[in-house]
Amino acid sequence: MPRTGITGDQVQDGTLTGEDIEDGGIYRQDLNITSTGKAVVRKVTTSTGLSYTYTGVDAGTGDVILTVSTGYVAVVHRPLDQLVHNIAETAYYEITRSGTQISKETWWTTAGKTIKIREIDYTYSGAFVSQIVTKQYDILGNLIIGETLTEIITRTGVNIGHVTAVLS
Repeated sequence: MPRTGITGDQVQDGTLTGEDIEDGGIYRQDLNITSTGKAVVRKVTTSTGLSYTYTGVDAGTGDVILTVSTGYVAVVHRPLDQLVHNIAETAYYEITRSGTQISKETWWTTAGKTIKIREIDYTYSGAFVSQIVTKQYDILGNLIIGETLTEIITRTGVNIGHVTAVLS
């Protein structure tokens, strides 16, 4: 008796075995990708910020593990910050004052001020700045962990004695 070929429409939940696939009766194009509640993933592909590893013969097939980046992490951002942000930020720049003193500088992606790029907070001791906190944000406007620089300024009279900086 010859082998029986089956189509993807004939495969019921839990009835397909590895043996059926090895016999060549089911092809990738036979997999259901259109029926709500019954559709399966045919192939996985990636885009920017997303990578994968796979065990199948074709890219994105077999056991697929996706790795997602939700914006920049410190180790990726730091070289970009040094090369780009300090040189030529195309942004909306805002200064906040407390009386005559600048208390904050903020760089936004647009004048709509919905996504921050960078923010610097100033703390004063009398007339002099005693602390500067610089915070860097990712492309989504989220604070980047590990990219907050806190500078403590120690003075001798009106002169700066030293500055202690901590990146956190």
